[in-house]
Amino acid sequence: MTPANTTGDEGTTLYYGDLSAPHVLQVFLEMRDRASARMAKALLDTIQKGADDGKYAVKFHFAGTMDDTVGGNGDQKALGALAAASDEGQKQFIAYLGALFDHQPFPPAEDKFSQGSVLLSVAGDVDGLRSDGFDRKISDDTYLTWAGESISTFETFGLPGTPAVWFDQENIPVTTVEGEVDTDPQKFLAAIRTS
Repeated sequence: MTPANTTGDEGTTLYYGDLSAPHVLQVFLEMRDRASARMAKALLDTIQKGADDGKYAVKFHFAGTMDDTVGGNGDQKALGALAAASDEGQKQFIAYLGALFDHQPFPPAEDKFSQGSVLLSVAGDVDGLRSDGFDRKISDDTYLTWAGESISTFETFGLPGTPAVWFDQENIPVTTVEGEVDTDPQKFLAAIRTS
């Protein structure tokens, strides 16, 4: 099965906004990655507003490095849950993405995102998300295979890790030279305007 609001080969890319927008913002994240969470908390609202204003469509790509290195399958399970949220609507999807990062388990080795009960609990914070259909997709791992296929496409972009952002294929710096996340929305917007 392929969730709603997907694009790309085999429908493995979740998107937000209107694909006919004049620009494309590609956002690369990992659900168990602390740096991805810091970026999302600082910039996700800004990214969403630009898409809502019709400036660009956002294509989300997800890595699964923690699943491979630390163990577990929380990256894949959380992405499968995001796919189920996308079926409910784009607003629900992006709100759930933010909520999952707000509740990201620490340390990552605990892998609480592998637990359906945790994913459902976080979904309760998102207006209009919980429903019998959504809950069933989480409990049945409806999109787990799809999530694995989506994660497998990450390596095709040649990125060393997450987070990363491309605006029309041009890299927009979201990390400092020291590897810290640059959390200044105005700086981010300025980089997009000058690209």
